[in-house]
Amino acid sequence: MAEAQTQKKVALVIGNSRYAHEAALTNPHNDAEDMAEVLARIGFKVMVKFDLDYNSLRNALMEFTQLADQAEIAAVFYAGHGIEMSGSNYLIPIDARLDNESQIAFQALPLDLVLNSVNGASRLRIVFLDACRNNPFLKKIQSRLGTSRSALGRGLAAVEPNEGTVVAFAAKDGTTASDGAERNSPFTKALLKHIVQPGLDVDFLLRHVRDDVLKDTGGKQEPYKYGSLPAENLTLADTAETAAASQKPGQDAIQTQPQLRGETDKARTAWEAVSNSNNRTDMETIVRMFPATIYADLAQARLAQIAADQTHEPEEEIDVALNTTGSFNGAIQQTPEANEPKSWFMATYADIDFFGGDLYDTGLKVQRADQCAALCGGNLACRMFTFNWKAQRCFLKSSYEVAQRASGVTGGLFFKAGRSEPPPQISVQWELMVSADLQALDLGPTDDRTYAACFQNCRGDSRCTGLSFANRAKRNKCWLKGGNVGNAIDAKGVVSARRAQEQITPFLVVPAQPKD
Repeated sequence: MAEAQTQKKVALVIGNSRYAHEAALTNPHNDAEDMAEVLARIGFKVMVKFDLDYNSLRNALMEFTQLADQAEIAAVFYAGHGIEMSGSNYLIPIDARLDNESQIAFQALPLDLVLNSVNGASRLRIVFLDACRNNPFLKKIQSRLGTSRSALGRGLAAVEPNEGTVVAFAAKDGTTASDGAERNSPFTKALLKHIVQPGLDVDFLLRHVRDDVLKDTGGKQEPYKYGSLPAENLTLADTAETAAASQKPGQDAIQTQPQLRGETDKARTAWEAVSNSNNRTDMETIVRMFPATIYADLAQARLAQIAADQTHEPEEEIDVALNTTGSFNGAIQQTPEANEPKSWFMATYADIDFFGGDLYDTGLKVQRADQCAALCGGNLACRMFTFNWKAQRCFLKSSYEVAQRASGVTGGLFFKAGRSEPPPQISVQWELMVSADLQALDLGPTDDRTYAACFQNCRGDSRCTGLSFANRAKRNKCWLKGGNVGNAIDAKGVVSARRAQEQITPFLVVPAQPKD
């Protein structure tokens, strides 16, 4: 049942960045990676491919053609270079060497092959082309022939797909698209934003994308849709009601779907924790733990990218920037004691922060968890560390005190690592709430000027079951609470905490060496 549900919507996602004979493009790899993740999240069975040469691109389209023949909805997303010649559009593989127009027909793939690959889908066929970039191949050929003698056009040419097929260009025919200065191109950024909206009709989806790109580029780039759709509501992300209605009744279906969603959710949470990492161990862990998900494919692609970088580029020395403000309670040593165990265990917790035992009050600014491990490994006072990947801050700790839930501005995924194996579960003793004021019996205000001091005051008072700290200029107030602190109200600028007794299991525990 789970497989049948997945097969109803299929997608091929391609990102061509590393061109062999021209400068690499910055965003297509990121665009394809993020698009594959989002499509998988909304129920597509996704094939994701990166940096395809001519043969690999043909093979991917042939494989996807068979997949689309069994589907209701088939989508192709391509980010990379494209070219137009004499009214026909071509996608450019990474191994193409285009010095003159005659080579295009032999080294580039016609867009018609892409359109043919989705033809088998029964309800909706859609192709997204983020391929209208300012093209170096075009410039090279026109510089030799002169623009007046060249049959090559700027951007891509308008297309007329079959009924029920839509082709969405990042920029209108005859114009070029921006690659953008952010992680994603303006077109893909807008597409990622709107494609996840449940029940949003495809026509309205593309209108929203058009408006966002026009606004983002100051009116310089206008996405355009070609093709027509039947008079019915066609969506890429189903509403919850639609998804439930599409599931056949029966015990097997009821059991299988939650299991599938649970595994995918775990994989997505793990991927989000390491998605900005270029560490082989991080990617290998995703592949090992979630082999049947799209995130394993994304991790495999990242491993290939890491290998290519190591082959073609010299390894750079990493400069770790330390923020040394705040009190330090231990002596720095360059090497740990000889009898210290060498194995480390790193656990990843979603939205769980660890409080207490900090050697640096404000933490250290690092980019990756392995840098944090290296700092702890070189400090005899350090027994464990936590790493907030969102804030990119490392906290070295001499001891473990409490775990607390994090939310709002302090949210993210937190790593907890130590020199001995952590227990399979941790006890959450406090729950942290941001922009929330606890409604409970007031034990009275204190003179504490920081949240940490307020927290310690409550911990030391047996009557105190929660606290609220109002961070306002010259009026910092700490209110200790007693009794039932189950209720809270929205209150901007207030950070609260309440005692909690809850066991949390990490979704990822990885043995590692300090060098990792």
